Amino acid sequence: MKTQRVKSVDVAGGILILWVMAFHAINQSKAFGEVDARVALPFLTFSMPWFFYKSGLFFKTEISNRNGFVKDMKKLVIPFLKWSLIGYAMWLAIKAVDGVLSVETALIYPLETFGIYGYIPVDVPAWFMLSLFFVRVISRYLIHRSVDPIIIIAVCVSGGFILHLLDNPLPFYVPNILMGIAFFMAGYRFGRHEKKRWLFGICLVGYLAFQLLGCSIVGHHRNILLTGYYLLWPLFAYTGIVAFNNICRLIDAAISGSVHWKHRPIAFVGEHTITLLVAHALVYYPVIHYSPLTPWQTVGIIFAGYILVFTPVLLIKRKKQQA
Repeated sequence: MKTQRVKSVDVAGGILILWVMAFHAINQSKAFGEVDARVALPFLTFSMPWFFYKSGLFFKTEISNRNGFVKDMKKLVIPFLKWSLIGYAMWLAIKAVDGVLSVETALIYPLETFGIYGYIPVDVPAWFMLSLFFVRVISRYLIHRSVDPIIIIAVCVSGGFILHLLDNPLPFYVPNILMGIAFFMAGYRFGRHEKKRWLFGICLVGYLAFQLLGCSIVGHHRNILLTGYYLLWPLFAYTGIVAFNNICRLIDAAISGSVHWKHRPIAFVGEHTITLLVAHALVYYPVIHYSPLTPWQTVGIIFAGYILVFTPVLLIKRKKQQA
């Protein structure tokens, strides 16, 4: 039986995946110079924690470790390999066009990149799928062993913080998996309470306070502190996630009866977050690589590319789903 989708969650996912696609274009173009887009525009910088949190929120404990492993392999690892292969083919084509194709660029560099960062050029955002796979496998095991989620959160945040203090001596997928488990467990343990008005109120006030007084932001993939204090980052992300989810519920409830918003285009985008996440680098990377334009002009070209490439892709996917 097909799982009934939660439209407000799809609305949230749609907004956040569009933000991820936007800040990658802005950052790669250096539109804000050396300032990271997540610092210049800190309003949705809980985006990657949100995706781990969402996975924990909808986690099903009745699935065995073995069956869960097989399911996660099909949903995460196989697509990771497929999209990484497409990205790698683009990488080889670009290096061939540039006239620098060699054993170093075609084999050694991609393997070193994978060993350190957990992705294969060109498809940088695919790191999330492989990390989420390990997050789910490890979390499922710990949950089935009845380990207290609060203890797991504390241990994982401490581990991420210690690796940050040590300047991340291990491959980056180690701390991002640790912090992924922390946010996954937050969704699993506390997600059921997020609709409570008192929690929404506290998190909204906390999130606004961070925005006014200064955010604490860590780049989840590389576990690098961008601004503020590392140990305040999980708190900032959690308050943002809870406040944002509730705001999206209110928005969805307000527009659900409107004829003009019957199809909820943002929710439709949110139904395909994984596709957009792993595929959008295939648009921005070649544009960044070859663009002779100014940073903001390059960003505009990338946004146009997103629209031209992904609109028909998503419409085809919708047609297949309705068939």
